[in-house]
Amino acid sequence: MNTIHSLFLAHENRFTVTPNFHVFAMYAAHQGGQSVRTVLSAPTLAFTREGRSQTLWGLGGSASLREKEFTVTVVNPHATEARECMIAPRGATIREGRASVLTSTDLRAHTSFEHPDALTPRDTPVARPSGSLVHTFPPASVTRLQLMLA
Repeated sequence: MNTIHSLFLAHENRFTVTPNFHVFAMYAAHQGGQSVRTVLSAPTLAFTREGRSQTLWGLGGSASLREKEFTVTVVNPHATEARECMIAPRGATIREGRASVLTSTDLRAHTSFEHPDALTPRDTPVARPSGSLVHTFPPASVTRLQLMLA
């Protein structure tokens, strides 16, 4: 059975969650929120695959609003470069925030029964915002920002 996108791994009495589970849980913060139009600007990635030049978006993401909590989820697909991006909700001011980041310096990192915590999200500080926020998204990462608006 192909379980490449499985949220869990189970065998006999062993059980562990996968990185896909963590991404699913990070994006669950959008549930019940109102979708917010999101425009992300970052340099595209240029690469060659099978002798052909190709490009990939620089940052991808989505945002939602529930009361005064503004949730932003962003993927940085670049394997080695962090991407900096300003987050400026139109008509609102960011008062405070927190981040959860799923990333590893090893692009092949994964969880297993022997190493269930090999790739799990970690909470990271968010720079003290002053209305808007400039955040650096690590290479090869999925980030959830939960920002409280004034």
